[in-house]
Amino acid sequence: MHGKIEDKFIALKLDDGEELFECLEKAITEYDIKSGMIVSGIGMLADFEIGFFKDGGYDWAVYDRPHELVAMHGSISTKDEIMIHLHVGLAGSDHKLLGGHLKRAKVCVLNEILILKFDDVEFSRVFNPRSELKELEIS
Repeated sequence: MHGKIEDKFIALKLDDGEELFECLEKAITEYDIKSGMIVSGIGMLADFEIGFFKDGGYDWAVYDRPHELVAMHGSISTKDEIMIHLHVGLAGSDHKLLGGHLKRAKVCVLNEILILKFDDVEFSRVFNPRSELKELEIS
């Protein structure tokens, strides 16, 4: 992983075979991100798991073949614990799009990611019994 910060934006380049979430956690530490938004992500992913939320839980699907990462967005909160909440859109070799909540992934070829770091906004995650999710709280 290679990165650079300018003002509130962090540009990252992840390399083939790297674990996506490990790299993001490293960037969170290296750039002292307390709260942030993953504004964009492109490249390719392989060996990934995505989910669709229904009935109080996720329906998970595992894919081992490479897919083009056509969209990635999410939030970062570090209060109490590091929480990276990502959603992705991925295209297979058949050019069909699939997507959902990203649980894990390996970089395939490369990823280019842009993170917006907040200094005066604090994100945290609070469990909501109604949705059965740790939902974003903004302060």
